[in-house]
Order: sequence, then C-alpha cells, then structure tokens
Amino acid sequence: SSRATGRIRVNYSELARELSRSRRSIASYFDELRDKGVCVLTGAANQHSRTEVEICDQFWPYSKEQTEGTISAWDSYREGIQALLSKRACIRCSFSGADERFAKGLFTRDVSLKQIEQAIALACCRKYVGLLNGTDQDMIHRFCYFRDAIEEVLDPEAHPSQPALLNQRMQSAEYYEEKWIAQQGRAAGANVTSAACLKS
Repeated sequence: SSRATGRIRVNYSELARELSRSRRSIASYFDELRDKGVCVLTGAANQHSRTEVEICDQFWPYSKEQTEGTISAWDSYREGIQALLSKRACIRCSFSGADERFAKGLFTRDVSLKQIEQAIALACCRKYVGLLNGTDQDMIHRFCYFRDAIEEVLDPEAHPSQPALLNQRMQSAEYYEEKWIAQQGRAAGANVTSAACLKS
C-alpha cells in the first residue's frame, strides 16, 4: 500500500487462504466496504488477478497526492461494474464501446452499483439454470446483456417484495454457480477418464 495514494492490490483467493475464509466471503466484505463508501474497487480481470483497493479520502488518515490518475466518480462507477462482472464464473466480459455507453447511461440515471449487482445476480441465476439443464451453453460476453434485468430491478411492480426477493435471488445465483462449477469439474474428470480409456 502507499500513503500517497491509499491504494493496495489484493488477491481475494490469497486473502481467503490467509484468513481461513471463503473467496466469496472476502469478496462480499470488500463489496460491503465499497457500498458504504469506504473504498473504491478496481476489478480484477479474473479470479486469479489482483483487485486494486483505494481507501476513500474521508477514511484515509494521510494526505493523498493529487495526480492525473485520481479516480473520478465515473471512473469509480465503471470500475465498480467491472468488479461485479469479474465475480461471476459465467461472465467473460470485455467492456466494449457499447457497454461503456450503456454504463454511462446508468451512471447518468443514478442507478446504484447495488442495483446493478442485484440485476447481475438475477440474470446469472437464470443463466446458470439454463447451463445446468443443458438448454444454454453460452457464456455472457457483454455488459449490455443485463439491460433487461436492470430495468426489472428498477421496476417496483416487477418485484413488489423488494429487497427480500432480490436478496434471495442473489443467494440463488451463488448456489447455482457452485452447482455449475461442480458440474464442470465432473465433466472435465469424465473427459480425462474417457481419454485414458481410449489410450489403453
């Protein structure tokens, strides 16, 4: 970390091992700090990469250098979205120009990162059900994919029992994600066994 910037790069998997916690728990702790305005997260490219954490000025006891790299509200918002996208195994998203314009529109509308997180969980929950049932084989490659889910989260008529129902959907997404990852592991093991049998 640096006193001049208030930034540190961390790997959730490494922290999970050191603290004897699950990677999901570590990610949720940092998400809570971000949602409460304690820090800004710059998402890792994947689960093996490092996430940059910058402590917000009001919580940092030292004076920060004001540089061209100082994070703006839009930069923080964009990076928050990328951090959310990097958390899901079914998302292989590269932020395209269309995604950037879509994200800027959400930023202008004051759509919160929490609402985007709920929408991603809602859409991923449905995606995982399709992947598990074999009715869907495609990963998610665009942030724009979540357009309808975001509008659904923003519509009070769509989920009259918010936020309880949306929180339940987030838990369901975690559950189905774990099942799908386990299924992928079993499939990979079966392929290795089949290949070995063919060679014997």
